[in-house]
Amino acid sequence: MIRVEREQAVAVVVMDRPKVNALSPAFLEALDQGLAEAWDAPGTRAVVLASAQERAFSAGFDLKELDRLEPAEFAGFFGAFARLYRRVAWGPAPVVAAVAGHALAGGAILALACERRVFGTGDWGFGLTEVDLGLPLPGGVIELLREGCDAATAYEIAVLGRVLRPAEAFDRGLAHRLVPAGEVVEAALEEARDLARKPPRAAAELRAALRRSLAQRMERADRDAGERFLRWWTGDEATARRRAVLERLGRGAKG
Repeated sequence: MIRVEREQAVAVVVMDRPKVNALSPAFLEALDQGLAEAWDAPGTRAVVLASAQERAFSAGFDLKELDRLEPAEFAGFFGAFARLYRRVAWGPAPVVAAVAGHALAGGAILALACERRVFGTGDWGFGLTEVDLGLPLPGGVIELLREGCDAATAYEIAVLGRVLRPAEAFDRGLAHRLVPAGEVVEAALEEARDLARKPPRAAAELRAALRRSLAQRMERADRDAGERFLRWWTGDEATARRRAVLERLGRGAKG
């Protein structure tokens, strides 16, 4: 599900769970281990997070698997997810997202946590669609939004659940580069190589100075994230909406 490749000082973590890199407990654990392997390898100065799936960077949570979890298991899963996106946001080496397909809900959160984001043109969407499942965004994600875009954009994608096309996401500051679809990974590698060439101690000090406040705010906002999100997940509104989605998916599979 995850493979780690190297190009000198740059590690490339490739998500590869058919068909859309849906976030399940096993996939999340594999991603966590892959990123840890990349960060822990001697000489790693930057990481690229990419997808081998043509349609998607990650289309978000695997609702079928998560719906079957016991409450304690779900709280553990979501707590682990919150720890992972926080570590992506201020990990030991900067992460560059190579996004060439749908990045929705949890997938959009992963991309948003990366320090640099390269989007490819195409007919795909970027959006935080949790609201349509009767779910709020975790506090740490709200802090990422406040850091990464203006208030009007944050409102549209958080409260309205609006899904943006790549060009509009770029225009609104949610991507740092917009390149042709087939050039996304190479452009992300260029970004990572540039980061890796900087003097490491000076770059680390500057990253810490610029992102320390974000890290502290996310840590505070995500306190007990697993238990807090569980209460929303198991609430009447979210449960009804999730079951309706699962029913539609089931009809589609039968048809």
